Amino acid sequence: MTVDEQLARIARQQHGLLSRRQALDSGLSPSGIRTRLARGDWLLLRRSVYAIAGVQPSVHQAALAVCLAAGDVCWASHRTAAQLWGLEVPAPTAIEVLTLPAQRVRLEGVTNHRSSALHLADLTWCGLVPTTSVARTLVDCIPHLPGRRLAMAVDDARRQGRLGIAELAACAGRLDHGGGRHLVRLRSVLADRLPGSHPGGSRRELDLLGVLVRGGLPVPAQQHEVVVGGRRRLLDYAYPCEMVGIEWDGFAEHGLIRSTFDDDRRRGNDLAVAGWIMLHFTSNSSPAHIVERTAEALALRQRRSA
Repeated sequence: MTVDEQLARIARQQHGLLSRRQALDSGLSPSGIRTRLARGDWLLLRRSVYAIAGVQPSVHQAALAVCLAAGDVCWASHRTAAQLWGLEVPAPTAIEVLTLPAQRVRLEGVTNHRSSALHLADLTWCGLVPTTSVARTLVDCIPHLPGRRLAMAVDDARRQGRLGIAELAACAGRLDHGGGRHLVRLRSVLADRLPGSHPGGSRRELDLLGVLVRGGLPVPAQQHEVVVGGRRRLLDYAYPCEMVGIEWDGFAEHGLIRSTFDDDRRRGNDLAVAGWIMLHFTSNSSPAHIVERTAEALALRQRRSA
């Protein structure tokens, strides 16, 4: 294998990137590097980091270039890590990386966070990029997630299968040395989400749960499983004892896809025959309407069982 073939192989594994050290270790001379830059075969992306010409830029490539330029002990972190993981966190204004306190990364367009609280469990890879774990990333992003956005980001990561509540709690415990208002907020989110609880099928479903609880109604079961018409069905929310079910219907999913539309009708008929009262709400349903109709359905069932 020639030097160029070796380097092309490395670049394919690194989003089209090569470091100067990798090029020299593969047998290329400094003049060979200068030649490839002069010909336009390579582009200088960061200090001592080159991109193969023609490779499409990406968030992953930009983050990895910073890590390669910074050295071995550097991880994409905070909002940049959130971008890599696909989390519901605002986009960063600069590439954010995390290093140990003794290391400083001084690169244009880069924000260097330094911490002595680096644990192996919080450090991983997102594809080919050294990155903080999903749990550590969310903890680090708490200042950028005001109000309910923290809970929404946690639940979205859980729906994607990227995060477990126990994992997030363990990460918070490793970083909690007496508190701080950001970890106080996280502990509040964790208290409402026991390990094994369901994050809901969508953010709208969780909004519906909040409406019901704030309206003074009992907390319903989430993603309740029933077998009707010979098939296993999941209800967004249910009061099993009263046989009252609640569904959040998004128009795009339930109104525009023919197969979903037909299956919804069959599902509704099977549930009705089995004795379920099914309530359906949409984005146009007001909180007052949701609470009133649910309370009426529960009262109706309670009167009949009295």
